[in-house]
Amino acid sequence: MTARRCAGERCIARSGAVLVAVVLAVLALDVTARAADPELQRPQREDRGDLIVLHLRGSYYEMGRQQAALLAPEARAVYELQLRQYGEYRARAGLGFKLLDAVGLPLWARVALHNEASGFYDEMKGMADGLGVPRIDVLRAELTLTGGSTVFAATRTATADGGAIIGRNADWSDGYGLRRPVVTYYHPTNGDLEYVAAGWPLAGMPVVGVNEAGFALSFNFFVTDTTASLWFPEWPHRRALQVAHSVEEGIHVFTHARRLGMPTFMVMADAGGDIALLECTVHDCAVFRPDGDWFGQANHARTQPMIPLDRYRSADSFRRRAAIEAAVERRLGTITPLVAADILRDRSNSAYVNEPVVANVHVLNAAIVQPASRTLWHSTTMQPLAPFGEMVPFTAGAAAATPRSLPADPRLGTPSMEHERQIVDEVRRAVRLFDEGRIADAGAVWDRLADAGESLLEPHRLAWARARVRWTTGNLREADALLVDAAREGAPFEVRAHALVARALIADRERRRADAVALYREARAYLDAHPEYRDKFLVVPLAERIAAGLERPQIEGEFPRLRDLQYVPH
Repeated sequence: MTARRCAGERCIARSGAVLVAVVLAVLALDVTARAADPELQRPQREDRGDLIVLHLRGSYYEMGRQQAALLAPEARAVYELQLRQYGEYRARAGLGFKLLDAVGLPLWARVALHNEASGFYDEMKGMADGLGVPRIDVLRAELTLTGGSTVFAATRTATADGGAIIGRNADWSDGYGLRRPVVTYYHPTNGDLEYVAAGWPLAGMPVVGVNEAGFALSFNFFVTDTTASLWFPEWPHRRALQVAHSVEEGIHVFTHARRLGMPTFMVMADAGGDIALLECTVHDCAVFRPDGDWFGQANHARTQPMIPLDRYRSADSFRRRAAIEAAVERRLGTITPLVAADILRDRSNSAYVNEPVVANVHVLNAAIVQPASRTLWHSTTMQPLAPFGEMVPFTAGAAAATPRSLPADPRLGTPSMEHERQIVDEVRRAVRLFDEGRIADAGAVWDRLADAGESLLEPHRLAWARARVRWTTGNLREADALLVDAAREGAPFEVRAHALVARALIADRERRRADAVALYREARAYLDAHPEYRDKFLVVPLAERIAAGLERPQIEGEFPRLRDLQYVPH
């Protein structure tokens, strides 16, 4: 692994005058034909299975309005969903966040949302105006997104033709079916490069994309202490696709931005076969170059400057990265877009549907990019089986020939996969019932799945879900019996750790102090045995609760709400 900064210089290959003349003539004919065809100038929408495809043209404000018009029902539903989620978070937040929302955010929106080179704010304003909703509320809705992603980049000796390939599974919730995957053709009229980007309604940022120069990127979330910059941020996450012709130029766009709007792990590749990974906070970036010709990435840092700043060093991310690295390694030297599709469908590290695998049930955008052909393939199937669908091609800029679609996995539509879909739906329904306060109804679903001996569900997670219902309704004796199963050796890391602490809390409440202390110590030893995991959402709160429990009995006060640990989108 090496790190280096980009000089920002682009190398331009020179050819003979005759070849240049021929190329220019062909391009001129293509431009003339496109200008003469009014169908190629109008904003358009087409639906390819579950996938929405948009063709946009104009300024970024105009393209924002076009998205609102073409995605009217889907965009409205996603806007209302995300704004509601923002409101729920605001209700639970402290005074500082509420003051920021009431005073700081509107003031920032008035002052800062102007003259940003990538057109992010202009596009957002266009979407707000097109939907007829307040611009500040679209910004609030944008601030609710969280998720993970699993990606690989391969080139030279790792691929069949020596060119670069990116394979990407973006792990997001579809909002119980409201958030459909979207691929968008951007045809800016301000001189920026044309590009194709994948995301969902109101995404704002490209999840994965490629431009007409053969530069591609893939955006993974990076959790740091500062999750967003509100002081005149720039958005190289978009800008690189609009101007970069190579990985070196893409790196230059990031490293010369004054402030990034948000942290990111950004995988890059280009038509020349170069690949790299940027790990960026809102203030600085480190560049990772693999020792070989490929790498896998999830949602935790690998460069020395960024590891201390990483707040999502979770078992989930470590398992997904190890899984995609193993899947790629088995196919080194043979990787084509078709083989990349097979890699994105890999589940070899677990037989359970509610576990972190490459083709996990969270995947919303399953995509493959080949920079040399300027083509992005995207699945036409929605969550929870997105990686297994047919992948259709989209090429940025003029194309002499359209690459072929990549066929759906033969297992898609079979009784076994339909059964899998039904089980995931049942688990999601149980989680939703619980979140809506219908605890008994959720418990009935979990118990029915347990009684049926459903082999697709990770048994320790199922025991945890059933214990969570008993815990919430005050049936601590039954909860503790189920937590014994959830805390056994071989349970997923986060399930076992949480189950040990929950059992300690029950022991304290029942005034079995010696048992409580023993369980707290076992839980602390278990966390200490896995120092690689420092997830601020799961591990850090557990460590704090263990410390408090060892210091004094946890007898008084309301029991804490147990977390959902099912690993299904909701």
